[in-house]
Amino acid sequence: MDGYIVGLDPGSTIGYAVLDLDGNVISIDSFKGSFSDTIRTVTKYGKILAVGTDVKKVPKFVEKFASKVGAKIVAPDYDLLYYEKLKKTKEYMKKNKIRLSDRHQMDALASALVAYKHFMALFNKIDNEISDKEISYEIKKLVLMENIPIRSAISVLES
Repeated sequence: MDGYIVGLDPGSTIGYAVLDLDGNVISIDSFKGSFSDTIRTVTKYGKILAVGTDVKKVPKFVEKFASKVGAKIVAPDYDLLYYEKLKKTKEYMKKNKIRLSDRHQMDALASALVAYKHFMALFNKIDNEISDKEISYEIKKLVLMENIPIRSAISVLES
């Protein structure tokens, strides 16, 4: 499956979280590096469809990243507070049995979850209509990449 949601925490240490379109963790990490290091590191997982941030005013780094990889940007309606990110990520980590090494990874995961939650109703609608997981995933990718309705994505896959 190729098509992912990424959360980014830019700064001197860059945090990133990669989720698939079902909300499963593909990778979470942090490192000291450049913009090009971030592109190279994150895109090795596949096509990035959406990039999330945890602040309302999208950082230039996130804008530039999304533009470079051709992804949609998802930002919250307000800057997430530390305790909100902690709560959101703690529940997710417990459910998915993962551990984070630092705050950059927490911020990146919170950012990825902002983007995933933004699309969750759409994804649930697709999952409810399509029982085959692989076809459902392909429809999710098409809907995000092409910005087309679910019915149109189904038609594209059928042809």
